[in-house]
Amino acid sequence: MPKENVALRKTDQGWKFIDESELETFVWDNLEEIFELNPLSRQLSSKGEICDILAIGENNQLAIIELKNTEDRYVINQLTRYYDNLLEEQPLKTNINYNEDISLFAICPSFHRHNLIDVKHSKLKFNLFTFYIQAENQEFYFHLSPLHNQSQSKSIKINYQEVNLQNQENDKISDPPRLLLDWLGTLTNTEIENVTEIRHLILSFDHRLEEIIVNKSIIYASKYGKNKMRQCAELAFDRKSKKILLFLWLIIPNRQNKTIARMQIDTTEEYLTYWRYAPVKEGSICWEKFFNRMFYTLPENKGSFFKEEIFVDDIKSLVDKALKIWLERVN
Repeated sequence: MPKENVALRKTDQGWKFIDESELETFVWDNLEEIFELNPLSRQLSSKGEICDILAIGENNQLAIIELKNTEDRYVINQLTRYYDNLLEEQPLKTNINYNEDISLFAICPSFHRHNLIDVKHSKLKFNLFTFYIQAENQEFYFHLSPLHNQSQSKSIKINYQEVNLQNQENDKISDPPRLLLDWLGTLTNTEIENVTEIRHLILSFDHRLEEIIVNKSIIYASKYGKNKMRQCAELAFDRKSKKILLFLWLIIPNRQNKTIARMQIDTTEEYLTYWRYAPVKEGSICWEKFFNRMFYTLPENKGSFFKEEIFVDDIKSLVDKALKIWLERVN
């Protein structure tokens, strides 16, 4: 299976995984190269506690791997509990030889001194590894080393590309925020171009539209009053699909009062077209797909239904519609 792209973020101290789940995904995809182990299970629950990764060696011996994206003083305590829980419950017995010794691995950027005290006085054997990410000639590498033997390090390439959209010619639009650049690094080049064009269409439409980061989303809106915004669009990152989600403020079809709502846009063809849009919190809406047509269904007051047909269309035309709706609201 092809290895997944990984989401990274740039900090003042260097590059990091965007969160712990991304570190887990990378280690899972590279278990054989890192530890000569075969992946078995992720996020397995045992006695109410969640193990990051379970793997097996050539004799089906169990390896428990706990990961931390930042320094943590309780990682040894966690591994100890997982060891005890799994030894007692013995899940996945058809895959694991519980007669073999269980290996315990902790992977962290650095280890708190409390970890070392816990290891020193434990009866169990722990394998401690530190890691860091190196950017080199627009390529990214995961460097992993045993804590007490830094000379035995491994270097594995990360599927990520740094996106640089600054200093575009003839472009009066401000440079994209670091958060957006981090998200773009997981997309294909064509997807990057199309998302960038969507952003350009929005910000070049009217000088009052600003790019505002709110709760790890990027809002495109104009400000008015005290801490109020008139939203037009929003970008957010879906960590499961590794894609950027697009939301637009649009009129819900077939509403007499022309209600404007935050609509999630289901994009296709690398952000070139969409095949549906729906209010994010509208539970009563039903969608039916028929070839390239979309039917939007809402119950009427008397229990009957009506439908409006929505065709697959160019995403830019939908963005243009949202911009015109925004303009009517602010003027």
